[in-house]
Order: sequence, then structure tokens, then C-alpha cells
Amino acid sequence: MANQGNSRKFWVAGGALAVIGVVGMIALDYPPASEDASGTIVPAKRFRADGGGATIIGDSTATQNGTNVANGVNAANAADASSRNAADAASRNAADAASRSAADAASRNAADAASRSAADAVAQQRSADASSRNAADAASRSAADASSRNAADAASRSAADASSRNAADAASRSAADASSRNAADAASRSAADASSRNAADAASRSAADAASRSAADAASRSAADAASRNAADAASRNAADAASR
Repeated sequence: MANQGNSRKFWVAGGALAVIGVVGMIALDYPPASEDASGTIVPAKRFRADGGGATIIGDSTATQNGTNVANGVNAANAADASSRNAADAASRNAADAASRSAADAASRNAADAASRSAADAVAQQRSADASSRNAADAASRSAADASSRNAADAASRSAADASSRNAADAASRSAADASSRNAADAASRSAADASSRNAADAASRSAADAASRSAADAASRSAADAASRNAADAASRNAADAASR
């Protein structure tokens, strides 16, 4: 990561220097145009010898023109040096400015990255805290719900057991009451039946006794009547016999 950042900075600084150099050359008009050159450039007259061996030097006009050319060349060289110096200074200034800008940008980026990292760490910590709190709340609610459900289930089971016991007790009491009532009814019916039978037997015996007594009385009366009639008949016959005699 550090190597990539340094290489990116070098590329940015190099591009900035190239742009500044081109701008400086355009601003300083380097190299100069042909119409901006001073003096007139003509072919120089060479030293030549005449036939007698005498040396003929060019005329004063040529000498002056050569001087002017030299001066123009010197001025061009001076302008060229000045342009190079200005370009070098502009390049150095641009490099320094680009370096400072890159350093400032790197510092700002590092500060921004550190601030973002700190903010992200704080946000992550807050998120973790919120998640922990939510988990704790959810666990507490789940435990409370489970406890409530268990208590409700236990209460429901207790109520169901009590209801079952009460129902069983009520059924047992009802059965016992019904059995007692049935036994009492059966005993009452048995007693009534026995009483009825006894009454019938007594009535039957009374009727038989009464019939026997009535028959005996009737037989006695019949025998007495027969004896009376027989005695009366015998007395009447005896009396008739005695009278006849």
C-alpha cells in the first residue's frame, strides 16, 4: 500500500512538472520565432588572397554585419539562458508546489482516513454495543416469556389437576349417593314387598281362619238344627205312637 501511494505521488508530481514546463515555454515564447531574431544574417565574406599574395579582408559593412550577428547570437544565447533559468525555476517551483500539494493532500488524506477509521471504529463499537444490548434484551424477553409460559402451563396443569380431582370427587360422591339411594330404594322396595307379602299372607290366613270358623259354625248350626229336627220328629212320632196306643 505504501509503495503504491509513493508511486502514485511520483506520477502526479512528474505530470505536474511536465504541464508546468509546457506552460512556461509557451508563456516565455521559447524558442523565439524567426521574425523575432535581431539583425540580418548574410553569408560571411571569407579572407581571400589576391594573385599577388596580399590578403584582402572583408569591407567594413561586412564587419559591422558580423558584429551585429554576434551580438544577436549573444542576445539569443542570453535569452535562451534566461528562458532556461526561468523554466528551471518554474519547474523547481512547480515541483516544490506539487510536492507540497502532494504532501498536504497526503496529510489531509491520512487525516481523513484516520478520522474515517476512528468514526468507523466508533460506529462499529456502537453497533456492537447496540447488538449486545439487543441480544441481552431479546434474551431477557425470551427468558421472561419462557418463565411466564412455564408459570401459565404450571397454573393450567394445576387447575386441570384440581378440576380433575374435583370432578373425580364429585363423581365418586355422586356414585356413592346414587348407590346409597339405590340401596335405600332397594331396601324400601324389599321391605314393602315383604310387608305386602306378609299382609297378603296374614289376610289369606285370616280369610282361611274366618272361612274355617264360618264353616264350623255352619256345620255346628246344621248339626244342631238337624238334631233338633230329629229330636222333634222323634218326639212327635213318639207322641203319635203313644196316642195311637
